[in-house]
Amino acid sequence: MDEQSLELVSGTTFNFELIWEMEADNGRLQPVDITGCSVVLQVRDGASNELLLSCTSAEGSITLPEPSQGHIAVHIAPIKTVSQDINAWQDARWELRVTFPSDDTYSLVRGWATLTKGVVQ
Repeated sequence: MDEQSLELVSGTTFNFELIWEMEADNGRLQPVDITGCSVVLQVRDGASNELLLSCTSAEGSITLPEPSQGHIAVHIAPIKTVSQDINAWQDARWELRVTFPSDDTYSLVRGWATLTKGVVQ
């Protein structure tokens, strides 16, 4: 999968959804059934590997509204970024992983992450 930029504004809500699909034998895209899976999104400093942000299905910031259809919804609450030092995010990388009950783990989306200071105070 291509890398995707994750651009956040400090102290604001950020939501996104995705549908995981794979090509079937007939060449058509079919949703991946992620029933029973856990999902984690992390942002880490590229140099030090320090954890800057974490969202998980276990703590509820990632939900699976229609797991049989591969549907993943991510909610990044303002509290997760409001006190962050934006300089720590200069080389930040992010990744979203899905882990099946069998412990098979897949990296679905990853890329560079940025945090900018909001204008409204």
